[in-house]
Amino acid sequence: MKKTSVWIGVLMFVVASQLTYANQHESGDAKHGDKCEGMTQGDFSISGLDANKDGTITKEEYLSGDKNNTEKTFKHIDANSDGKLDAPEQKEIEAVYKEIHQKHKAKTTTM
Repeated sequence: MKKTSVWIGVLMFVVASQLTYANQHESGDAKHGDKCEGMTQGDFSISGLDANKDGTITKEEYLSGDKNNTEKTFKHIDANSDGKLDAPEQKEIEAVYKEIHQKHKAKTTTM
């Protein structure tokens, strides 16, 4: 049950970010995937939200990192409810970002 809640939270988080990815793909040559060439898992990282660079993202760092981030979403993606996003939680979020990106890329490059 908790894992389902985490995935729902991650998906809610990603939906807010999906528009950003969509905008990258809908401009100029991006329809042909030119901006995607050479992208790696690191390109989907949320580690930039880690203001003090300690390896974890606190709720405060998460909320101040992007205007679309909400406390409700943070609670969902904080799988172990410890008040921070540790490395495994960040990797899971990044994997979801990458999956959504790949699906969107496949959809836009086949049109």
